[in-house]
Amino acid sequence: RWDDSFTWSIGAQAGVLGFQTRTQLRGWAPTVGGNLVVVSKRTGLMISVDEAFGSAETSGYTDVNASNGIRDVSFERIRRYSAVLTGYPVRGSTQPYFGLGFGLVQVVDPQVGGFFSSPLQANLARDLASEKSTSGFVSFVAGIQFRLDRMAVFGQYQLASAPAANQLLRGGAHSLVGGLRFSLGGAKEGIKGGGY
Repeated sequence: RWDDSFTWSIGAQAGVLGFQTRTQLRGWAPTVGGNLVVVSKRTGLMISVDEAFGSAETSGYTDVNASNGIRDVSFERIRRYSAVLTGYPVRGSTQPYFGLGFGLVQVVDPQVGGFFSSPLQANLARDLASEKSTSGFVSFVAGIQFRLDRMAVFGQYQLASAPAANQLLRGGAHSLVGGLRFSLGGAKEGIKGGGY
């Protein structure tokens, strides 16, 4: 039987991300990503990166230079970085887990729309869109994994808090992912006794 105490694991995951923008109600986009998990006995640290692939998603931000006071923005991808402290209340081949953490969400390469009176105004609009593309979040994670020797199949749900006001994304984000993790071995040096 494989003991997962004090181990490192690396994995791949795929799923969906639910998000909102200023101009869209809840939208869903497919995601792919990877994760690194370090487990002690009943606690662990999970670090993950996900990329969501949308299609002609739209948003906007307040801009007095825009004709209606809102600068239109379009984008295709959302990237998220997460670090979550996890707890494993049950030991065994089937393990539920829960976690709290934080992260960073980024709208990748936002494109501004509308008309500009000068190249300087266009550059300023692009800079503002870039500033409003990234925000921090706090998250809650609930999942379950099924261990098969050094491999684990898992599924998890993550709820992330809403970004600050006037960002390209708004409202809480929901994600549902599943994937595989593979153990890389021990994360703790063994203590070995011996005489001289």
